[in-house]
Amino acid sequence: MRAALLHLDDALCSQTILRDRVIAAGGRSLDYQDLGPSLRLWSRPPSLDRLERRLRASLGAEEGPRLVFMGSGDFHHVTPLLLRRACEAAGEPAVTVIHFDNHPDWVKFGPGAHCGSWVGRAARLPGVAKVITVGVCSGDIDRPRAKGADLSLILDEKVELYPYRAPKGASGLKLCGREWASIETMGEAAFVDFLPGRISTEAVYITIDKDVLRAEDAATNWDQGLTSQGYLATLIRAAVAGRKLIGADVVGDWSPPRYGFGLNALLKRSEALLDQPWRAPSPTTAHEVNSRVNLALLDVFDAVAP
Repeated sequence: MRAALLHLDDALCSQTILRDRVIAAGGRSLDYQDLGPSLRLWSRPPSLDRLERRLRASLGAEEGPRLVFMGSGDFHHVTPLLLRRACEAAGEPAVTVIHFDNHPDWVKFGPGAHCGSWVGRAARLPGVAKVITVGVCSGDIDRPRAKGADLSLILDEKVELYPYRAPKGASGLKLCGREWASIETMGEAAFVDFLPGRISTEAVYITIDKDVLRAEDAATNWDQGLTSQGYLATLIRAAVAGRKLIGADVVGDWSPPRYGFGLNALLKRSEALLDQPWRAPSPTTAHEVNSRVNLALLDVFDAVAP
């Protein structure tokens, strides 16, 4: 599966080893940074439409499955566009989305899309059987209704959520009459055996926000989880084994936020001050750790979907 670098910020620009490997293997490097400020954190429909038109022109479905790296987790709401492209490319009637993240990304938002709201849009795309979210540790799953979660996704059985650590020391997550055990309670090895049984389709799509990883394994714009890089790789291999991987994307590289100008930019800055850590990592450290994990993920996907 060939890779593509989707530059919506400058997070990947200095990762020259990653770029050279992607290009040498027939991949693409797409510079769409001019769209980045209007897309970052959240986007109105016109910005998403402009991006989709460009993607269709430069990364058409006829080119087959793609692994797309696209910088900060502030752009995770681009995933439904890539997922729709992957479904068209594969021609599959049904797909399960495996979502690794420290946040459930299931809030209600509109018009447009938010990096914390995209799961609902993805789960309701034609052919998507469900989204399985894995690794959440954040407080977003503690009293989620009060925090804007779209719990109809649970009632409609379109989302399953397996936290790494359940809120307030509970053994699992209880929502809408359903319960999911935490990885911590189940044990990492047991969850590796358990996850494939929750996938009911032959086709899978994987989306990764590196904030699911421990701080020593990634540097992001968000608070981070407890999953190790090695364990994430093990879960990817378990999810894909015996199935068809139709596409994947990776976000979660730290980059300095740029929102442009005007009212929307002011609103985004205010929201980031409330939701994101105030202390930014060293740019040098962020580059080193994220380049390392991106190359490791490229190796994993090369192995499971050559």
